Amino acid sequence: MIYKWYDEISNSDEITQGDLIFDCNIPILNSGVYETIISEEHTVEEPIDVKRVNVIVLSQACDIKNEKIDSIVLCPVFPLKQLSSINSYYKSKDGRESLRQGKEPAFHLLNNYENSNLNFPYSVVEFHRIYALPKEYLKSSLVRIDQRLRLLPPYREHLAQAFARYFMRVGLPLDIDRDAIKSL
Repeated sequence: MIYKWYDEISNSDEITQGDLIFDCNIPILNSGVYETIISEEHTVEEPIDVKRVNVIVLSQACDIKNEKIDSIVLCPVFPLKQLSSINSYYKSKDGRESLRQGKEPAFHLLNNYENSNLNFPYSVVEFHRIYALPKEYLKSSLVRIDQRLRLLPPYREHLAQAFARYFMRVGLPLDIDRDAIKSL
């Protein structure tokens, strides 16, 4: 049985969960803003920097469609090869298999996509960094994008579940003794 992972979206400002947006402008407060807030001074020459980031939409499709939210939740997406260059564990077969199986809570592996117009390598969604942008700002930025990809069900729900698992983790102060359980 074959399930497509992605649809191609052309010239549309429609946004839904699982949309990949390449080179999205993300405003980031620069360090001077934090220092100003702490010192209670009210002048900052350049309060924000703008980063261009590949992102994926994580806000629920029903919330976006039914106009229940004003901001869209996004997480960065980058090629698997980039993760491998940062952390050598992911260069190994074991590391890549762990990603594939969903055993790395802070990351989610996306399949590749290739056709004559778009090439998207195996990529990783990172849950450590979360961005929220106004929906109208994001829609207006989509006008300049000719084509983009949309993650399809059930893969987008799988991504949403991985995102939820990352945030619902509970760190226990003292776990059950491993050796005690093994000796039962």
